[in-house]
Amino acid sequence: MAVKKSEYRMWVQLAQREDLPQAAFEAVVEGLVPGPEGFDPGWQEKEFAGALPALFRRVEEQGLRDRLIAQSRSEIPKLVRQGLVGGRDVTAVLRHHAVEAELVTALARHDRHRDVVTELVEGADLQQLMGILLAAGSPHPEESYELPSVPGFLFDAILLRALTCFTAQLEGFVIDRTRETADRYGGPARWPAYGMLALILERCPERWPDLVKDSKHGTAVQHTLLDHVDTAKLTDDVLAACGAAVPLGEWADLAKPQSSQHARLRHISDRVHRHPRLREIAVEQLHAASAECLGRGRLLHATSLRRLRDHEVTSLAHALALTSASGKDLAKIWAAVIGLAEPTAVERRSDFDGDEPLPPRRLLNNDHRISALAALAGNPHLDRRLALEVLEELHSVEVRWLIADDVPAWLKEAAARHVATVSPEKADPVPRLRCDEELDGYDDPEAVMQTWLDAVRDHRGAFFDQVEYTVINSRHRTDDLVAQVRAHIVLSDYEHALAAEAFFKLCGDNAQRWNTLIKLLTREQRDFEETFGEFLERLKAAFE
Repeated sequence: MAVKKSEYRMWVQLAQREDLPQAAFEAVVEGLVPGPEGFDPGWQEKEFAGALPALFRRVEEQGLRDRLIAQSRSEIPKLVRQGLVGGRDVTAVLRHHAVEAELVTALARHDRHRDVVTELVEGADLQQLMGILLAAGSPHPEESYELPSVPGFLFDAILLRALTCFTAQLEGFVIDRTRETADRYGGPARWPAYGMLALILERCPERWPDLVKDSKHGTAVQHTLLDHVDTAKLTDDVLAACGAAVPLGEWADLAKPQSSQHARLRHISDRVHRHPRLREIAVEQLHAASAECLGRGRLLHATSLRRLRDHEVTSLAHALALTSASGKDLAKIWAAVIGLAEPTAVERRSDFDGDEPLPPRRLLNNDHRISALAALAGNPHLDRRLALEVLEELHSVEVRWLIADDVPAWLKEAAARHVATVSPEKADPVPRLRCDEELDGYDDPEAVMQTWLDAVRDHRGAFFDQVEYTVINSRHRTDDLVAQVRAHIVLSDYEHALAAEAFFKLCGDNAQRWNTLIKLLTREQRDFEETFGEFLERLKAAFE
């Protein structure tokens, strides 16, 4: 039981005296250690902590030391680093305190705790391993601002434990892969998240040549380097040693082959994008994996292609552009990309734009189609005639995109020649959004704004909302123009109250109509593609 609160600080000062006789330590410890009620909040525990260094330097009786350890909480790692809590105290420390990163790293500072630390690391999970590694390299301002080096034996134990965990995860994945479910990105949900292992491996690049060839953990290391390490850090020899892991053979027998093999092919292409040298170093593995994914998933079957959404088609095109060696397969996906909806173009200048023409990428509502075609054109196995013949079918801004962006030189030259032969009158129109001051100079501002809405009528893209908001914010707007704007845009516009004015005209002083309106707005599932004009027509029909 601790002494009275009013006398506690005096007792702490007594405990810190260097001339305190050994015979007094039992009574001093008894006075400082709290009873079942614990420390008085706010001050008492801090005072107790101030007495610990002096006590641990002089108290020899293990029972007394154990009582102090049991109450020390956050002070234990600091006392261990200072050497005041040592090997004989470890049993009590582990009995009374959770094994946290700070404690493990504090123990690792003293070689005499090597066996204990190694045992603790061997029982840690992946999150705890990262905590230990980060704590080992973090400074302690009360002692020094220098970044400490991680003890070699501690890093070896952390690396081995991490490799063991990820290898076990990979083996478990292979065993259960036929029952594997997909995550929200289409890949297998239980595929190991190698990013954490990469953070550890980044600290020992000199070991990579040996680790990638390790008979037990080599495959896990290969997957980690391929997916998470910058290619500039990998030598050709290390990258070549990772070749066996490039095709993701573990994904070959996953359930739902159409989606899983598409995800597999996309993952492989991501690796090639990260490490372009794979197109030479692992060319055979890439081509074989691409053909296997297409075959197992029937990805290029006509029925399969018809079921794909636009972004899935372009995703597949980008993947095949980096992995396929089949001109036939490339021609199929080329045709599928060409069949996607043509984008539209609108010039939208901001206050930060100068007088220079906007780049084609800024004009298009999206460049997914043309970027996929450009990627396919970069594959040497594609028949170039396909690309040259399609220039006539592309939107004129897409052709300009090919000139401005990073595409094969032969295609860029062909696009430039094509642009030179097309007269401005035959080029696809690119309407420009204009402010009210600019519209004042036109005889028919409504007709100008109508061209904006016509341009985006059948498209959705980054600037679709901007076009609509420009219309409803303009003082040149008309009821006919507002009626073509999507209903949810008009209904949520409180600044101009366009919807409120329309409701006043339709409902007037008819209570039944107002009640019908509120029911329509609160009870229905909103169609975000419905225009405001269509909404008003539906409202009128509800009045009848």
